[in-house]
Amino acid sequence: MLHEDLRGFLSYLAARGELAHIPTPVDPRYEIAAYIRKSSDVLGPAFLFDEAKGSDMRVAAGVFCSPSKAVHALRCEGPSEALEVFINGLENPIPPVLVDEGPCHEIVITGDDVDLTALPIPTYSKQDPGPFITVGVEIARDPISGARNAGIYRMQLYGPTEMGIAVSPYSDFDAIRVHAEDLGQRLEVAVAIGVDPVIQLATQARVPFGVDELAIAGGLHGSPVELVKCRTIDLEVPATSELVIEGYLEPHVRREEGPFGEMTGYVGPGGPEPVFTCTAITSRTDPIFQAGLTGIPVTENHVLKLLPMEANLLTAMKQVYPDITGVHYAPEGGAEFLAVVSMKQRYVNQAKNVLLTALGSVAHPKVVIVVDDDIDIYDPAKVWWAVLTRSQPAEDVIIIPRAAGGQLDPSAPSKFGSSLMGIDATIPYGADFAEVVEIQGVDRVPDWSQWLGLR
Repeated sequence: MLHEDLRGFLSYLAARGELAHIPTPVDPRYEIAAYIRKSSDVLGPAFLFDEAKGSDMRVAAGVFCSPSKAVHALRCEGPSEALEVFINGLENPIPPVLVDEGPCHEIVITGDDVDLTALPIPTYSKQDPGPFITVGVEIARDPISGARNAGIYRMQLYGPTEMGIAVSPYSDFDAIRVHAEDLGQRLEVAVAIGVDPVIQLATQARVPFGVDELAIAGGLHGSPVELVKCRTIDLEVPATSELVIEGYLEPHVRREEGPFGEMTGYVGPGGPEPVFTCTAITSRTDPIFQAGLTGIPVTENHVLKLLPMEANLLTAMKQVYPDITGVHYAPEGGAEFLAVVSMKQRYVNQAKNVLLTALGSVAHPKVVIVVDDDIDIYDPAKVWWAVLTRSQPAEDVIIIPRAAGGQLDPSAPSKFGSSLMGIDATIPYGADFAEVVEIQGVDRVPDWSQWLGLR
């Protein structure tokens, strides 16, 4: 059974020794980010802070600070199993159900009592102009089709009732915003903070417009996500959310947002963005605010995207090339820039066609490496061993001078254009090639921890 809420996942991590409970006060300004950064760098634990200065809320942080935690969220033993589970969830969505009440409505604050500055919203990097909500799930409904969208977009705190929201032009949320503005309508938005981790993963799936990400979460769970109606807007939110912020975007209203420390590890420029006005804050009686870091890989931003992006690309690629055996987005590539594809070749130059298909996919990877199915795509050492011993730069590297992509890439010549590279690191099909060294009996070597005094 998967985790029903954030608290269940935190308990699960604690039982595995992957949650550090911090009883001493922590400062939302930089200090929470510092804890996550240090843990991310050593594949360390998540954190539960009992006290954040300036607020009476507890804070969970670093919930996805290492790739293994996304695997844990799906109760899987390894990344390949988690990928299979995610693909199954994509292919078998279960629509959410509406319930009368949920824990997220134990406390309801509306009107003049609303104060977003009372929340322990962190300031992450020294270049950030203020506090940002980074892992809240924004929920909106398209005014034309009625389709619901759930995604994760950063929000900059401006004051007690206002925040900026930065939305990628590639996103369905932005299409919904444009539809509302074209109609001259307010766009109602709910921000669910501290949801169960499966919902967060589901929001990162790239699905066709109109597909409900909360139904994808239901497919991952094997049961429908329970929703409750918001108190001041006509939307529904996950009933077990720790905290929900209700409000709206006024059409054509913009305010300067950013800059912000981005997933590339560099500071992204700010710009005019829509303004969110808060109408209500609802929560559990003792809510846990969730903080999440992005920046130099690997951070939570990258980990959240890996499985969904791998599932999307593998599903699309296998429809054309059933010989593909695996896809992995390397987290050191900022989750989007470096994709590794493994395959079992059937004919000459097939790997080159696979390269071109992956580079031209909607995921817009900057670099794609194709390897044989004997290579562990999750092991960078094995991948680069294949590159350096099975490819020749003059024959096996493909460079595309200009293509779509590079939205956040500081090296890109324009905001939406980048050069691309593909590396065919497969053994030439049908050709004589050096034999791989084989060591027999590795699987029979006993667990040596008994001799190290660890048990």
